[in-house]
Amino acid sequence: MVDDAVREGTPSPPGVDAAFESEARAAGIVLPRKAPRDPWAALVIVIAIVVLTAGIGEVTGWIDLRSSAATGGYQTQTCQGYPVHSEGTFSSAIDPAFASWLEDAGTNLSAAVGGCFSVAVSPEPGDGYLSLSATSGSEFTATYAAPTAEESGSLGSPVAVFPLTLSAVDVVYDLPGVSSGLNLTGTALAGIYDGSITSWSDPAIASANPGVDLSGLPAITPVHLAGSLVANEVLTDYLAASSPSWNASVGAGLNVSWPTGTSAASEAVALAAVAATPGAVGYVETFGAPVAGLGVANLNDSAGTFAAPSTVDVWLAAESLANSTAVTNGSWSGFSLVGASLPGSYPLSSLAYAGIYRDLGVAYSNSLSLGNATWLLTYLYWLTGEAAVAPLPAPYAAEDVNVLNNETYDGVPIVSLDSEYGESGESGGETGEF
Repeated sequence: MVDDAVREGTPSPPGVDAAFESEARAAGIVLPRKAPRDPWAALVIVIAIVVLTAGIGEVTGWIDLRSSAATGGYQTQTCQGYPVHSEGTFSSAIDPAFASWLEDAGTNLSAAVGGCFSVAVSPEPGDGYLSLSATSGSEFTATYAAPTAEESGSLGSPVAVFPLTLSAVDVVYDLPGVSSGLNLTGTALAGIYDGSITSWSDPAIASANPGVDLSGLPAITPVHLAGSLVANEVLTDYLAASSPSWNASVGAGLNVSWPTGTSAASEAVALAAVAATPGAVGYVETFGAPVAGLGVANLNDSAGTFAAPSTVDVWLAAESLANSTAVTNGSWSGFSLVGASLPGSYPLSSLAYAGIYRDLGVAYSNSLSLGNATWLLTYLYWLTGEAAVAPLPAPYAAEDVNVLNNETYDGVPIVSLDSEYGESGESGGETGEF
């Protein structure tokens, strides 16, 4: 239970709904009331700019908004009664369900603006950073981390990276007679995955679950994911932080050498393997859809309490680091929620990010029209209010608005979004440019 005094005065996250508020109250979190997020308030500003641009273009011939022809793979229509389509990519290290979330958000935006907007995303190997090739058709990318200095230097044009949504990695198990909510420490989980703990009645597990009968259960069968996946990095970061022996022998990363266990080619295969094997334990990244038919573990956080991959506990993990340099300066490289300090912070929480070129005119040599660039920013703003697992805390969302307000087209700012998270979208930091 989080002390009310700790949470009193915490800004209400964007997109808060009744379910979130109910969970927050049950956890002892006080969320002050605020005006509901009104996406139209921002959209009106954006649409007005598009209309103005359309008028200028019709007079000067700078752009032809009614042409159906595409230059370099990009459409040149606006949403003033004409369809707009955006193309994006996402890192193949992220759960494929993320693509559905991105496209569903585009559908929701389209419904709000008259049905003329659509978006499609496709996976690409590696980090997912944009290529300076207009023929690639990619206007934005979704990734799991900001580029390193070396990666940033290899990009053809400056890129801004900012958080889109919070996700989580669920630790799941199949234990006959044991309901969801089994407590597991990071040390015990590391022992399971290094092979030193093979029984569910091991003292390292039993001591964290007083009153739960763990005797007579099938032996532990750990299931891990093959390949380079975000779920691997989030889990192994937690194990390395919890267990010095794991940190020394295995470490953390997208792809590690697993000491023991059954390998699964995908998260769907991992879920099926756990469901088919009594005594099995595994893990999957989730984007809004809860795991059904399996137990989901609670994990101990840095404060010594146990937290679940719930909306509130994931939000608390991000909120506990809302005043960190990464958030206030938009410096996301190496950022992790594993060490979140507030009691009840789920340690396997993570952020998914968007990457876009800082100047959308220069980067694509004007083959991406100003109208479509404007609607791209509208869509990315819309995403900041479409929670996958939990809404972004206010300082993260304010930094997003700050980044979008600093986007330019041939050196000229594209939009001016009024932020409901801070004055003029300023969060006190930089723009997240790399």
